Amino acid sequence: MNNQELLETIEQAAQDKVTVLHFFNQELTTLPPELFELDHLEELGLSGNQLTTLAPQIAKLSKLKVLYLSGNQLTEFPPAICQLPNLKFLYLSNNQLATLPSQISKLSHLEALYLDSNQLTVLPAKISKLPQLRVLILNDNQLTKLPRQIGKLSNLEMLYLNNNRLTALPPEISNLSNLKRLYLSDNQLIELPIECYKLSHLDKLTLFENPLPLQAEFFKFVDQPNKVINHLTEQKLKKELKKGKRYDLFLDITGWLLIIVCVFIILA
Repeated sequence: MNNQELLETIEQAAQDKVTVLHFFNQELTTLPPELFELDHLEELGLSGNQLTTLAPQIAKLSKLKVLYLSGNQLTEFPPAICQLPNLKFLYLSNNQLATLPSQISKLSHLEALYLDSNQLTVLPAKISKLPQLRVLILNDNQLTKLPRQIGKLSNLEMLYLNNNRLTALPPEISNLSNLKRLYLSDNQLIELPIECYKLSHLDKLTLFENPLPLQAEFFKFVDQPNKVINHLTEQKLKKELKKGKRYDLFLDITGWLLIIVCVFIILA
């Protein structure tokens, strides 16, 4: 689509007062200012283009509920997106984002956030300020840990974290009382928090390609997360118990050695 065709489409959309407009896979590098005058838009599709930035004027699309920006070349999260008060679904997969702004907390109506295949290393604590968030997709990033505040996403139902660099999960993840699906494959987890037994609504859990103390058959119980969590909890408790026994034995031996030393001192 050349620039003239783009402008004609936008002009027609303005006349028809359309609420949905898609420009998928059009090799767009910039957006004409006329697009941001379509203040009746509720859904805008811009995925599969070559956008490196997003003009601040997008904030004028105050009725926008769905925004597709996947498959572009964004290196920074466009801050103007945080000024879209009615946004519910935000697609930013397959970009080059390294961080998220704390202002993301302003998206109080956001229900689904797609951030897979980026370069994120951390999540801001303010992500906990998204009370309506139900779906959070973070596959294929470089996350090494999650903020404790993630446990405040009380409406979260799906959390995708496959192919990151997580070595541990915060115990607060067990506060996600409505979580149904938790995907953790291809990380570096050696254990799960004991508190995970509280995830009573969980019906899918993947843990493939993690250095967990699990026999091969347990990785297959994707649809039986309680069985896996209970087994891991049992393994962890046994390990702690053995550690405690070894510590008690160490104290006993140390105590006897002290007694023997004292006896030698007295007899000397």
